[in-house]
Amino acid sequence: MTQLFKSKLPSYVIINDPSSQNKEVLRTPTPRINFPLDEETREIIRQLEEKFDGEENCGGLAAPQIGYSKRVIILEANDEELKKYREDFTDMLPKSIWINPSFKPVSSKKTTDWEACFSVDGLAGEVPRFTEIIYEAWTPEGEKVTGKAKGFLARLIQHEIDHLNGVLFIDYVPEDELVSR
Repeated sequence: MTQLFKSKLPSYVIINDPSSQNKEVLRTPTPRINFPLDEETREIIRQLEEKFDGEENCGGLAAPQIGYSKRVIILEANDEELKKYREDFTDMLPKSIWINPSFKPVSSKKTTDWEACFSVDGLAGEVPRFTEIIYEAWTPEGEKVTGKAKGFLARLIQHEIDHLNGVLFIDYVPEDELVSR
């Protein structure tokens, strides 16, 4: 393989950090990925997973957050400790890598709760999200994944898919309602 990537993991792209490079990747919708996966996409998935595994408090990451315009997310919702702080944390999901994910709301009902993000430094805000969704994605092996999610897991999926569509949680929160964290 050619030297497409640095040996160390990429830094987070941070929209509100003047020194952060490649910020446009956070605001540009990602293209669909074709199967079978090419080597470049497999390497990006490897880096995304390694970055995710290195974080202590991380429910999900999307490829644009580490500088790649690829339609890939990684997420996990199976932390029993987190259930103590999120009463809507009812649906569990083991660590999963999803390619070309999408979702549809089950109804128009939304729930507002706090969100933060590695790509938005030092800020948090209350974001309205669909309470229950139906999702669809593919694994790196090309297997289709579908399901229904509600509460915190539905919020997590929507947050990560937003990254693939060039949307950040701060787009849902009036600037004067963002809080420092």
